[in-house]
Amino acid sequence: MKAATSARTWVTDGQQDRAAMLRSAREDFAAGLRLHELWLFLGWRDVKKHYSRSILGPLWLTLSMGVMVAGLGVLYSQIFRQDISTYLPFLAIGFIMWGLISGLINGACEIYSSAAASVRQVRMPLSVYIFQFVWRQFLTFGHNFVIYILVAIIFGIWPGMTGLLFFPALAILLLNGVFAAMILGPLCARFRDIPLIIASVVQVVFFMTPILWSAHMLPDRAVLLSLNPFYHLIEILRDPLLGNPALPENWLACIGMTIVMGAVATLFFARYRARISYWA
Repeated sequence: MKAATSARTWVTDGQQDRAAMLRSAREDFAAGLRLHELWLFLGWRDVKKHYSRSILGPLWLTLSMGVMVAGLGVLYSQIFRQDISTYLPFLAIGFIMWGLISGLINGACEIYSSAAASVRQVRMPLSVYIFQFVWRQFLTFGHNFVIYILVAIIFGIWPGMTGLLFFPALAILLLNGVFAAMILGPLCARFRDIPLIIASVVQVVFFMTPILWSAHMLPDRAVLLSLNPFYHLIEILRDPLLGNPALPENWLACIGMTIVMGAVATLFFARYRARISYWA
């Protein structure tokens, strides 16, 4: 009888601890959102600081990506025997979106380890570092998006009302970026080899995702392509900008992935949030 009572007490205490951790994580994010002026300023300052005393500033990224897109567009349009007026916009949008995706993944690994001094010394919601990071990536993406505008003007692309689907697609990507940071930030602060592994994996996934090549080149949409979450993200972002609504299965895959990522990230962040200051 006493053993059963002790077991029930242990289970109840465990449930209460999990509920307390989840509540603390929610309070952390609520406090972080209320400090939006802080992380908006810090993210903007990071971008300016990185390119201080530079003539073009962050537009150097835009220029380098634009040159790469132009060069690869001409080359691969000949290799794949594609009309350059069709292939170059396809490639440009793919590169721009992959730049944001890879930046969110690789950068998420350094959120807390790169801000170790602040994490240890400043009493501030840990979610502020996540929001600051995602905002900084979004600002960089905004500079690179100029390439699409130029390409659209040159080749006469007008997505029309279909282009409005780009905004919910971008919101889904940024939300997944927040969830990825909630997982990778603490994890990479604890295990410093993981960022190197993730960087290598991201490089491999780039070639497995239809950026240089089109999904229509694969017969019957290969299974590996359908299981690639980055394929679905790229498609819901790229198709609206080209004036084509993305396939329903792409949207369903991205929505389902976001729900799963949100649940996993919330549980992970709540479980290990209190240890980040010791790991950073």
